[in-house]
Amino acid sequence: MPKAKLTISIDLELAWGYWDILTPEHLRMAETAERPICAALIDLFDRHEIRATWAIVAALLDEDSAKSRPGSTKCWHAPDIIERLVGARTRHEIGSHSGKHVYFGEITAAQAREDLDYMRAVHRANDLPHRSFVYPRNVIGHMDLVAQAGLYTFRGPDVGWGRASGPTARAVNLAHQLLPIPPSAAFAQKRGPLIDIPGSMLLMGRNGARRFVLPWVTRAKLRAGLARACRSGGTFHLWFHPSNFYYRTEEQVDTLAWFLEHAADEAGRGRIEIRTIGDYADDPTGAISTASVLLQ
Repeated sequence: MPKAKLTISIDLELAWGYWDILTPEHLRMAETAERPICAALIDLFDRHEIRATWAIVAALLDEDSAKSRPGSTKCWHAPDIIERLVGARTRHEIGSHSGKHVYFGEITAAQAREDLDYMRAVHRANDLPHRSFVYPRNVIGHMDLVAQAGLYTFRGPDVGWGRASGPTARAVNLAHQLLPIPPSAAFAQKRGPLIDIPGSMLLMGRNGARRFVLPWVTRAKLRAGLARACRSGGTFHLWFHPSNFYYRTEEQVDTLAWFLEHAADEAGRGRIEIRTIGDYADDPTGAISTASVLLQ
């Protein structure tokens, strides 16, 4: 049986993640909270020597793209965060979260190609790779164009309860987060020209009704998710945005720190392997699900 894997992916987007539903609160938090949170996250990963995939919205590196946007330029333009990330002691993967956070399941092929061309140009101008992709809002589409843009892997929708859809999806997913139910292990799947590494668990934010998700429940789910991956030889794929740390920040950081310490111990004992999303393109052996042919 293949060794279990831990993959952590982070969607770095600032206000681009809310461009179509923007509020003054979104702008305030993107300007004031995002940078110290990213600094704390980078320090945590350095402390435990755990690599992650940071999927970035390319426009964060394009100052011109921020000029017509509301609020402070700091909400839309963040080369300082990416410079700190690239300079971290732990060598993270820089992936793509699109050019300007457009929704690939809702746009034309021409629009998707334009966004991907823009993304490639920005990454190349900044000497950044673009091998892995995280679809904005996990809205899947135009996989052929994504592959043509030089991308090989992507994060698909969460397995298990995380695939709930429709008007009750948020309630179902919140109920799942409130209970110490083990997240499902993910298995890399060949989907057309790309390799899909589905999510296992979103480290959910703590605002609104989500503030009732108790830290001990989240920790139990994290431990159980990794243990489930160990039993199956699959991947525990944890993902989040820095914005998921905007509220109850100290609790959220402490929870992630606790999990990274646990994961580092498991890796040190040889029980798990740490992989970025892009690593599955280099070495998919033992990771590709035998059921993948059904998903093409």
